[in-house]
Amino acid sequence: MASCGSGECPRCNSCDEPRATSFDTEGRSSHIIPAMGTGKPTEGSEEQVRVVLVDDHDLLRRGIKTMLESEGDIEVVGEASDGSEAMKIVEHTLPDVVLIDVIMPNKDGIETTRELKDAFPKVEVVVLSGHDEQQFVFDAVKAGASGYLLKTAELEEVVKTVRAASEGEHQLDPGLADKMLNEFRTYQSNEVAEVFQPLTPREKEILGHMSDGLPNKTIASRLSISERTVTTHVANIYSKLHVNNRVSAVQEAMRRRILDYTP
Repeated sequence: MASCGSGECPRCNSCDEPRATSFDTEGRSSHIIPAMGTGKPTEGSEEQVRVVLVDDHDLLRRGIKTMLESEGDIEVVGEASDGSEAMKIVEHTLPDVVLIDVIMPNKDGIETTRELKDAFPKVEVVVLSGHDEQQFVFDAVKAGASGYLLKTAELEEVVKTVRAASEGEHQLDPGLADKMLNEFRTYQSNEVAEVFQPLTPREKEILGHMSDGLPNKTIASRLSISERTVTTHVANIYSKLHVNNRVSAVQEAMRRRILDYTP
């Protein structure tokens, strides 16, 4: 049996799996394990949950890897420091789950999640973020994430969510789940009877893009209008909905049934 010879292979210390190396923009290498031919465990072995970690903080990424692999049934088959690198590694390894941060250079976690689900629909994505703002959660779920956890979560919660995602289940950080449920209950229970200025078709279109988390520059490009025009429309939306930021605008639009929440 051929040996990888490094003693650091996360699968075992004597494996037949070919090893590949990827390099980030700073020239650092990361160990990745190519996808197996069948994806099935051998007879008598425990099926592994194959995970790719995506976070621009090396130290945090290494710590998460160590904690996950201490579970025995989880192996980290690749690591990336941004969304662009993540797409290449996922294509090479075809993991069960991608554990990804939200705020990263080059390509953020929301955009990467959307692209991953488009390209690899069977790969589940769990967001592990330091941000608990509802808009991040909404955007992640809409992009196709099957889980959203805060980086303050206990190891047991992270492991539970990764395993659940590998089985096609969805799970949110308990605190965030309660918070979001209360918000939706508020939307459902409020009677929208107040008189307000209706939004124009263009404003509704822009509001829809805002709810997808797109910045003004991207919205302008998609609609073939100037960024200044988008900024003017956004200001009008704020004025008509009596809000002063994007998150509040989306929340108010859902409360008034202008937007539907469809993850």
